[in-house]
Amino acid sequence: MIAKLALSAMVELEQWCCIFSTDNMIEAHLVNGLLHQARIKTSMQGEALSSTLGELPFADNTIKIFVPAIKLPLGEEILVNYRQKKSKLDWQCQHCNELNGSAFEYCWHCGKEYE
Repeated sequence: MIAKLALSAMVELEQWCCIFSTDNMIEAHLVNGLLHQARIKTSMQGEALSSTLGELPFADNTIKIFVPAIKLPLGEEILVNYRQKKSKLDWQCQHCNELNGSAFEYCWHCGKEYE
């Protein structure tokens, strides 16, 4: 019983840091999913208010994702990777000359890997 109380107190004292914020609910869920894949627990704030965009004056529609402070370095590494992939340009397949989106690692037309 005492061990459970001590563990509960430690969990409550855990520091949480905002790692990501956006006004795009889809992007927030995408980033949240990436963090969960890395077994990082998260807390999202502002998700319920995002649906009020344009309806409530001066509403802060920012969605924020928080992670435990101890997981912040790993989470930041995941976000750097996410942002790098997001900023890539479209590419043209050298095999069939088809234009492919930056998210594709293989040509959607001929199936050849991006070189």
